[in-house]
Formats: sequence, structure tokens, C-alpha cells
Amino acid sequence: MARGHGRILSSIWEDEDFLALTEQQQRLYLFLISQPNLNHAGLLPLTLRRWTRKAMGLTAAELESHLAALAAARFIVMDEDTEELLIRSFVRNDGVWKQPKVMGAMVSGAMEIESKALRHALVLEMDRIPLDELSDEPTKVRSGEGPSIRTQVYEHMTTLRKAFGDSGPGPSGGGYRPPSEPPSGTPSDSPAEGRREGSTRAGAGAHDAQVHAGASRAHSPAPSPSPVPSPVEEGGYRPEPKAEGAPRLALPGPSGPAPIDDDGFELTDAMRRWAVATFGNALDVDYETEQFLSHFRADGGRRRNWPEEWKKWLRRSAKYASERAHRPTPGGSVVPFRDRQQQASDDMFDRAMARAQARMQQETS
Repeated sequence: MARGHGRILSSIWEDEDFLALTEQQQRLYLFLISQPNLNHAGLLPLTLRRWTRKAMGLTAAELESHLAALAAARFIVMDEDTEELLIRSFVRNDGVWKQPKVMGAMVSGAMEIESKALRHALVLEMDRIPLDELSDEPTKVRSGEGPSIRTQVYEHMTTLRKAFGDSGPGPSGGGYRPPSEPPSGTPSDSPAEGRREGSTRAGAGAHDAQVHAGASRAHSPAPSPSPVPSPVEEGGYRPEPKAEGAPRLALPGPSGPAPIDDDGFELTDAMRRWAVATFGNALDVDYETEQFLSHFRADGGRRRNWPEEWKKWLRRSAKYASERAHRPTPGGSVVPFRDRQQQASDDMFDRAMARAQARMQQETS
């Protein structure tokens, strides 16, 4: 379900790091926080072209420059290769860590992260969650007493660490804080009892610098890159100067094949057999493949392994189809998933028959 609002703490206007940003950079951060597709882990797809349409006159080059500034200031972590963006302190400052059920949703959202740099950054954020502020009293359940809120949140954090191949100390004391973490008195830190709330980002320790340096090449000095084409609403492209140090994203030119075509993606018989063995008739493989191609042709991004990205696309489509199938209708009834399977099978048969008839007409004409 899409988010209907973004939580911004008023103390952000006392955060020296936030005040050091330009007006455009501040606006961009508020824009990212309020995106409807931001999940509970603070993860967003890096969609520059879509975002440039949200303000008149905004170009891709300008947007890349502002994102680079936010990454350099440690408000966000980006990965160009996986086209992902993480709002680093979202879990803490949005209050996700205070609610066990929402923390469960956060772990589910975190599992979608492909970037190792973003995963590492999120694990480091778990170090900053003040578990000692959560109740350690047993919760009430139907069968009697259940685990405390602190224990439930700790278990979710442990699940995330295990999934990402990381480990940390137990839930005693101040939570998952590494012993070497330097204290900070900035309003960006998670609030302790009796202190004012932190802003929508977190003051980072020295260990965060390694994460951000690996997450975006924008942080290392490099020669000024060549201009990157920027889309114009009237059609066509015009060259835009690329800001110094801005992340370089692959954008297709006005003509020629898109990266996915240039890389030679092809739906093979082995891939089709895998789809049928995995999903049966629940998915139209040809239709999903066309959607997959259209998405990445429009997106202009590259992937290191297109067949695996295609499998990921089909898994998500199957998940969304299952969720829609069990979603109550306006009348209150639930559409059984097997009916959707049958409908998908019927649709595939109808399309196959239509293609066969078209071929017969061509042969006889």
C-alpha cells in the first residue's frame, strides 16, 4: 500500500548539517521522504527521469548534482549499479523501530535491497537504534504473556543481520551500538530520554564514510565527465552539462538500442521452462517479458545479470498477482487465486489461437 504522507521532524530546522544544504537540496530531501513508494526500510528506486518531471525546469544533471550533495552529507546512500537509494536514518526517525509489526515490514522491505553498500549502511543503522528505550515488560497475548516489545524488535534486527551476513551485540543496554562509536551531541542523533527528538537524518560515525564512499562514485575526485543527454518534454534531447562530482547514470541517447538491447537480452527456452516450472499458468511469460523490456528500455539502466533481473521481475509480478487475488472486492468477497490462474490460462490460450489463425491467414493469402 502506498504511503499517504512523509514524517518530517520539526527539529530538522535546527540540524546544522541540514541547514548547510542549499534550498534545492533541502527540497529534494523532503521530496524523497514524501515519496509514496518509499518502503519501511527507507528504500527507493533511483528514477531520475521520473523525478525531473516533478518540478518545472528541473534537469537530470541538476538532480544528479543535488543527490550527490545529499550523499556526500550522508543523508542518503546511492548505488548506481542497482539503481537504488536509501534514506539512511529513515528507520529511526520515522519511528519504525518502536513498532514490532512495522519492524517486520521493514525487514521484508530490506530484503528487496540488491546493493551490498546499501545493505551494509542499513545494518549500521541498526547499531543506532536505542533498544533501551523500548519496554522490556511482557506483552499480553491470548495464551497469556508474550515477548516484550524490546525482544520482538531485537529479533527483527537479528533476522536482518543474519540475512545480510552481519552480526552484532545483544539487546542489552543501549541497543546495537558498536563499542567504538564516538558520542555525538548533534540534534541528528536518536533522542535519549528527556532530550529533544532528532532530525530526519542521523549524525554518522567515522565508519559511515566507508559505506558512502563505496555506494556512490560521486565521492571520489574524477575529471569532469562528458555531457549527458537530458529528455525534453517536446521530444528529442538536448545536451546538459553534468555537475562536477555528480553520479554518472546510464541514459540512452535519442537513437540506437537501449542498454538492455545492446547487452543482448534474450528470452531463452531454458528461462521459459523455469518460469513454467516455478509459476505454472499464473503468469503470462510473454506479456511479462514485454513489460520487463519496456521498463528497462524506458529506464535506460544496466544490470550485471539480465536473466536474474528477469527472474526477479517475474517473482514480483507473481507476488503482486497473489496479493491482488486475495484482496477483498468492493462487495466483500475474495477472488480465489485458482480462478485467476484459470483466467490467465484461458487468456494465454486465446492469444495462442489468435496467433495461429493469423499465421494461417498469411499462408493462405
